[in-house]
Amino acid sequence: MAQDELPQILSDEEFAALLKQREQFDRPEHERWNSAGARPSQPQTDGRPESTLEQKFPHIAQKLVSVWPSEACALYLNDLVVSEPQRNSRKGFPADIIEDFLMLYAINERLMRNARTPPAPGGREVWPKDRRQK
Repeated sequence: MAQDELPQILSDEEFAALLKQREQFDRPEHERWNSAGARPSQPQTDGRPESTLEQKFPHIAQKLVSVWPSEACALYLNDLVVSEPQRNSRKGFPADIIEDFLMLYAINERLMRNARTPPAPGGREVWPKDRRQK
């Protein structure tokens, strides 16, 4: 094995600095402090009240926004809803949040399906045979 094929070894200080950067990145935006020692201003909203999901689990809402719509979003929602055997010690989500996850999953799937379906020739919508008007 050539010398240039070996992975670079980091010092303890370099590793600690990288770990600190990662922890800073992984924190929700509203928990981060700027370099002046103050929290950044709150993001502008559309004036509507936040959803229950945004109120109770802002870190999950931010993650969903960052991957919306995509296969990654579907996988993330599936992981949130389906309980793994090694995670049985978790409390779980309230029923209204689970309903929101299922609704978001269905919307995401429809958007992804529409993105995969090429438009019909001539730009006209083509209905499946069982849904055509007679």
